[in-house]
Amino acid sequence: MMNLLFGGGEKLLRQAGDQGRLRRLNSLAVLESVRDEALTIPQIATRTGLSKTAADSVVTALGESGWVTAVEPLTAGGAGRPAHRYRFNAAAAVVVGIDIGRHTSRAEIADLSGEVLASGEVPTSREDSPETLLGTVVALVDGLLSERGLDRGSVWAGGASLPAVVYHQTITKGPEKWTGFDLRAGFEEHFRCAFATENDSTLAAFAEAWKGSATEVRSLVYIHSGNRTGSGLVLDGSLFRGSSGAAGEIGALHILGWETAQEHLTDVLSDGGARLQREQVFDAARAGDSRAKDAVEAFATALAPGIAALILTVDPELVVVGGGNVRAGETFLAPLRAQVEALCTVRPAPPLVASLLADRAPLTGAVGLATASVLERLHSIASSGGSMPSTATPPWEWEEVVSR
Repeated sequence: MMNLLFGGGEKLLRQAGDQGRLRRLNSLAVLESVRDEALTIPQIATRTGLSKTAADSVVTALGESGWVTAVEPLTAGGAGRPAHRYRFNAAAAVVVGIDIGRHTSRAEIADLSGEVLASGEVPTSREDSPETLLGTVVALVDGLLSERGLDRGSVWAGGASLPAVVYHQTITKGPEKWTGFDLRAGFEEHFRCAFATENDSTLAAFAEAWKGSATEVRSLVYIHSGNRTGSGLVLDGSLFRGSSGAAGEIGALHILGWETAQEHLTDVLSDGGARLQREQVFDAARAGDSRAKDAVEAFATALAPGIAALILTVDPELVVVGGGNVRAGETFLAPLRAQVEALCTVRPAPPLVASLLADRAPLTGAVGLATASVLERLHSIASSGGSMPSTATPPWEWEEVVSR
């Protein structure tokens, strides 16, 4: 799986520094090695390049500080007792992921590995003021925390996805009432932890690279196709936002037709004379209705130039298509793929595949953004000279603790 959270352990171990700093870097390397699976001391040593003695020492220290926990040994397959295994203590705290939609907002409580512990949703509207929407979403999160016997102090980080362009955490283009609103500051009035906010397509791209259809590649274009069309980019293993947060907002170019593409799926007259709307159009096309098939073809033709432009600009390994239209499967994807391939004349078009996360991608990305922010902050403190904080101390107190 692509590692989007922090740098590789081997790179860390090559950095020069004093012995204290080396111990901290070794700790980070060990944490990374056990983040996705439980390993024995010899396996940890192999993954990190440490000696078995050094690996054992680091694991012991990380266990005492709460970052690593022992798990039951695997059943012995030969002589002797089975070796103990150790894993990242993802249960040390929780994070919050929020997806603010046009009609519904969703939230999830997850552990530090992104494992979802509780989820819920609430009706919202793009006509709501930011303050009203914020209060509604915070109440949803409070309810989910209460279900787990937790409170806001248990939350170490939050991530929020929204259908808008976000620059330095401020909404620069979106629903009229939201423009200029600092959503992060709004959340941080209610929570002590740091919150990060991102465009929904950007976080969907992150989610596909983290837990979706693109875990084996380092560069991808994500296309959201639903009530609207949007895109997000992951380049060389990192989210690409651009200089002002608008990377991928190619749909803003009216000449490309993304803003009006949905009209091809609206009020379509079927072969039998019935008026069809979007999902009905896909169903009829799948059943062989010629007019519905023509409508889907026209829709694909409208989307293809923008997708091809992104492909020829960033040269990704993969294109992932998500959003509500993906439920139509190859009825939608096959003509879209053909149209994109016809436009990519200077290079073969990359594979175009459906999202594995479907409409959950932005919310999954918000959870991933939150977990990443915790680990990146830990990495920043430990690699810059501070001591490794204990899990008994929340992140907003780490600088104070490590400076003592």
